[in-house]
Amino acid sequence: MNFHSVRAKTNMASSSTIICGVCESQHTTIKADFWCPECDEGLCSQCLKHHNASKATRTHGVISVDRYKQLPPSIANISQYCSLHERKFQNYCPQHESLCCPLCIQLNHATCNGILSLENVIQTAKTSALLEILDQNIKNLKMNVERVVEDRKQNLHEIQKQRHKFSDDIKQVRNKINEHLDSLEQRIVQDLYAAETKVKSQIEVLLDKLADNSENINSMQKNISAIKDYASDLQAFLGSKMMETEIQKHKIFMQSLFDDGSLRKMDIHCKIEDKITDVLSTASLLGEISIESSSPLVVMMTEKETQAQTRSLKHVPSLTINDITMTLQKKIKFSGITGCTTSSTGDIILIDYANKRVLILKEDGNWKSGIPLSLLNPVDGTCIDDKAVAVSFPYSYQIQVITISTKRVERRIKTNSQCFGLCCSDGYLLYCDTGRGIQKVNMTDNCSSTLVKDNTLSVWSYVATSKDNIFYTNRSNSTVTCCSLAGEKMWKYADQSVRSPFGIAVDKDSNVYIASDSSNSIFVLSSDGKQARQLVGHNEGIDTPRGLAFDVKKEKIIVANYDEPKLYRLC
Repeated sequence: MNFHSVRAKTNMASSSTIICGVCESQHTTIKADFWCPECDEGLCSQCLKHHNASKATRTHGVISVDRYKQLPPSIANISQYCSLHERKFQNYCPQHESLCCPLCIQLNHATCNGILSLENVIQTAKTSALLEILDQNIKNLKMNVERVVEDRKQNLHEIQKQRHKFSDDIKQVRNKINEHLDSLEQRIVQDLYAAETKVKSQIEVLLDKLADNSENINSMQKNISAIKDYASDLQAFLGSKMMETEIQKHKIFMQSLFDDGSLRKMDIHCKIEDKITDVLSTASLLGEISIESSSPLVVMMTEKETQAQTRSLKHVPSLTINDITMTLQKKIKFSGITGCTTSSTGDIILIDYANKRVLILKEDGNWKSGIPLSLLNPVDGTCIDDKAVAVSFPYSYQIQVITISTKRVERRIKTNSQCFGLCCSDGYLLYCDTGRGIQKVNMTDNCSSTLVKDNTLSVWSYVATSKDNIFYTNRSNSTVTCCSLAGEKMWKYADQSVRSPFGIAVDKDSNVYIASDSSNSIFVLSSDGKQARQLVGHNEGIDTPRGLAFDVKKEKIIVANYDEPKLYRLC
């Protein structure tokens, strides 16, 4: 074994100077300007000439020392020689996943099947799928860390807003009672701050961990680039194995955040004592502070999702708005329809505004069953799951969740103002709250919050979701808005060609379909919100369109014309 190269590599690890291995073997210390990965030693300019002239070494891939130093120490210190037998590695044992010199094979791998030539194994190391997969995994890890950090910061911001809100509630109650309740007020405010401090401390500790984790991931990303650019084939092969182990550790860490509850959404709740304003003398508490957690809102990018997206991009071409046509399949003979949706089984569900009922049709538009409703003027509906449908009643300021099999109302959700359009996504109910914006309700615990604040939101606004975005219409100012699932505005479309928009639906390519009441037309917007095109109009039978629903599996769209709904096929 070349011990001079070992010393040179050790020197490289401990200092910035690499010595020429050939000169050092002749007891001369000369700084190396080049590095030969196959000889595993540094070369000065003079020795490089002999190295390039020699038949045995002229084909070696020599690199500059500066490029060699870009390799991480763990990769650069990989030796081509067996430390036990001082022979060069020539084979690879897949059974033990280990490099072998000739003596290793004789002593330890004589009975192993499938011993491979190391030269054949490593020749595609830099171009192998493993490096690309590792690179993508690091990018996913980095993206997940960024998502979690943003989610935790958002949660922290919400906690602060909740603390301010409940502080105001406490002060309003406090102003109605006399001075002897000062001590109770002080106690409840202290509890509130203590709850915030507790949550803040937990989140900040997690953010610190994630910051450290992010630094490690950035380092791994640089190492991957260095391996691709500067490592020898052997170093790329073994370095990939090392990086794979490190990435797995980070994956386990990120998954542990879900498993141990670190990413559960934290909220402060304050319950004001009901009798505090009536019976001051008997009240011992002004209220109670509690902290509740719910399912994480952050969505993690996984390998399967990345691969699925890649396959989808490769095999399913996206439709642009110029490629889309609507072909009428069936006229549905009902009137007074303002809302529509589809179930996972393909059933068509219509909301009968005029006759206060839910109509359930087969996927071909033929009758299946109906559900009578107790309140007047239902507007829109959405399937919660295969068993229940939610219906909005804007003039009664509520949403009813109805079990389809029993036709019974199982839950009532009160709204602060008139609610028209609604949809369901990932266990959350989203609805248009007139004058306030898009509200979100957790269907597990009924906890509600404002997802998109929009004080201009008008009556007869509708909402839809697709992938990571929310889309909603605003009839009063003739706009269509796209937001992220976190409520951040992505784009807004405002053009007189699409006047008075009502219903909205989105296809698999994020093209947005709009029902225009003023022009009695159906338009499609491009996924970036920059272009619009009319698909069908009044001449094709569109009259007073209200709700829209898109069946992604069947590539069909239902238009809830008030007097005659229609089923179209997209092509």
